[in-house]
Amino acid sequence: MSAVNRVLGVRARLAILVLGCVIPMATAAGFLLADYYQRGRQQLVNSTLTRAQAMAAELDREFDHNAAALQALATSRELHDGELAAFHTRATEALANLRADSLVLVGLDGSLALSTRRSYGSPLPKLPRTPLLAKILATGKPGESALFPGPLAGKLIYTVGVPVRRDGQIVMTLNATAAPEQLDALLAAQQLPGSWRAGILDSQGKIAVRSHDSAHYVGKEATPALMQHIAQASDGGFEAHTLDGIPVYTVYSTAPRSRWVVAMGIPLDELTGALRHALAWLVAGTVAALALGLALAWRMGDAIAGSVQALMEPARAVGQGQLPVIPLQPLREANELRQALLDAAQQLRSAQASAQESADRLALAAESAELGLWVRDLEHNQVWASPLWRKLFGFQMEETVTVHAVMQRVHPDDRASAGAVLTAPRQRYHTEFRLLLADGNLRWISSRGSVEAGSGGQPRLVRGVSLDISERKQAELAILQKQQEVTHLSRVAMLGELSGALAHELNQPLTAILSNAQAAQRFLRAPQPALDEVTEILADIVAADRRAGDIIRRLRSLFGKKDTQQHPILASALATEVAALLRNDFINRGVALRLDVQVADAEVLADRVQVQQVLINLLVNACDAMAGCAPGTANVTLHCRRESDGMLGFVVSDCGPGIADGQLERIFDPFFSTKEHGMGLGLSICRNIATAHGGKLWAANLASGGAAFHLTLPEAA
Repeated sequence: MSAVNRVLGVRARLAILVLGCVIPMATAAGFLLADYYQRGRQQLVNSTLTRAQAMAAELDREFDHNAAALQALATSRELHDGELAAFHTRATEALANLRADSLVLVGLDGSLALSTRRSYGSPLPKLPRTPLLAKILATGKPGESALFPGPLAGKLIYTVGVPVRRDGQIVMTLNATAAPEQLDALLAAQQLPGSWRAGILDSQGKIAVRSHDSAHYVGKEATPALMQHIAQASDGGFEAHTLDGIPVYTVYSTAPRSRWVVAMGIPLDELTGALRHALAWLVAGTVAALALGLALAWRMGDAIAGSVQALMEPARAVGQGQLPVIPLQPLREANELRQALLDAAQQLRSAQASAQESADRLALAAESAELGLWVRDLEHNQVWASPLWRKLFGFQMEETVTVHAVMQRVHPDDRASAGAVLTAPRQRYHTEFRLLLADGNLRWISSRGSVEAGSGGQPRLVRGVSLDISERKQAELAILQKQQEVTHLSRVAMLGELSGALAHELNQPLTAILSNAQAAQRFLRAPQPALDEVTEILADIVAADRRAGDIIRRLRSLFGKKDTQQHPILASALATEVAALLRNDFINRGVALRLDVQVADAEVLADRVQVQQVLINLLVNACDAMAGCAPGTANVTLHCRRESDGMLGFVVSDCGPGIADGQLERIFDPFFSTKEHGMGLGLSICRNIATAHGGKLWAANLASGGAAFHLTLPEAA
């Protein structure tokens, strides 16, 4: 047998291909199904346990809520003075705010002194057994009972009780009684599947509420298996049968304080049924796929082998330069090969040259314009896009472009605004948005276009161009970051100007701390230290330390480098804080600072640090402007008022020489300064901050002398 004959034929290879595809895939699918089932089962059990734990905690909160309300009621004047008739009325009114059926007063001997279920003065029975009363008397703390037959209601109830004290002694207890149905809302809020079983057990293991046939099971003990697991651990899960005989996986959690229990049962059929069903379908599908695949492989092998054998002789003829007559073949690929043989190599080279020339022209046009073109046919809902546009938006050349597919590539945060422009035809449009590329990177796109109407005046085509503007956006971001850095540097430079005053302000509390500490040392060295004096000295040290800490915190908040965040802030608070920060600096310079706050409760929508920076800059400039004033005549006023246009205004006025007429607008230009050593950036930054807040900043000379700087900001809604 020759080497050629030993090579497997197409039929055998196709059969092996079918086996090699179906069997590994089926095996892998089986493992995946089993793993998916185990993971899904564990995830379901864990999530159910979490729900049970949350519900148990909610149960404690429900009891604590009632106990808190009862404690407040237990301190009422009526109850303290023994006015039980008046307290009966008040308790009846308070019952509306509790998840309870009635309120009762229980004496130390178990007798009922009052019940909102009966009118005041009606005869009331004595409790035959009062374990909750004994618990409250033993601990002096609120508590809740297990289920027990109510002496008045005649059915199972539970109570939450608190001690009632007079002169520090417990004289009775105030209890809120409720039927187990009061807890139905907690169970219903879980919205469990209808086939699941769930219930709430009291601290003795009796059923209080159940998701199915609750009335029949209330007061009965839970299953022995559940009781055994509760005794061993506060939380857990296990397989068992419910009281009505349903096999379930039970998950339970014990409330940390009340020791009531929440239990949830997942039917085992729901946990394993899906796996059995999927495995059965997998086996059946695998057998069917093997049978069908092998049959198809054999038939396809016959067709392929016959076509190949029919083209062998014509191929030899083409190799010899002949043009044979080749009959049509049953396979499309065989006929394509037939046509290729007939066309010959020259035709192939011509087609390749033509295709290359066309591709070069398109590439040159796209490269020169750097624009991606697209046309949307509104009548047929079709989209044509140029190669560059497809590259920008991440579409392959053979991939169909739709408006929906385009919107899926738009960043989620820009999808609504971009969709409103791109999907709604209008005369002209221009929008900018971000694309979220497959590799996770972002690309900024500027898109412009217009609508072309048909003969009936209806929109027919939308023609548009798209341009990659990512570099421009990055440049804009870099400029913004530089502006923020310059603003921060301006605040740091301002710190240098205020450093002397701030050092003086810090020196006062630090000196007080040192003096008090030395005094404390002297007292402690005495044979019998005066501890009262030492205690007062330590209190003074703590107060002085807090004053120093407040000064440092104000500095950190002002000169820290943080992102801009606008919040509603009291305008008066901004003025007061800035005045406190500059107080010592103004005193050192011999300048009086006066506050004129006319809007005590008005708020501005602003970034606290940036607005403080503007006000400090204006106040320091005003102080500098009065450097040549006679002692006792220099004063600066900070006004805080509502302007005629509804904006909130801050006005800094001084009594200095004012501003030269030709400099009133130039002082806000970058790098223009009237100071010998000024950088000329402070007022420029201040105006930018005001504009970013939707406000204005300008200067004007006063008729009485001096200058005034006006800052207006929008009032918070």
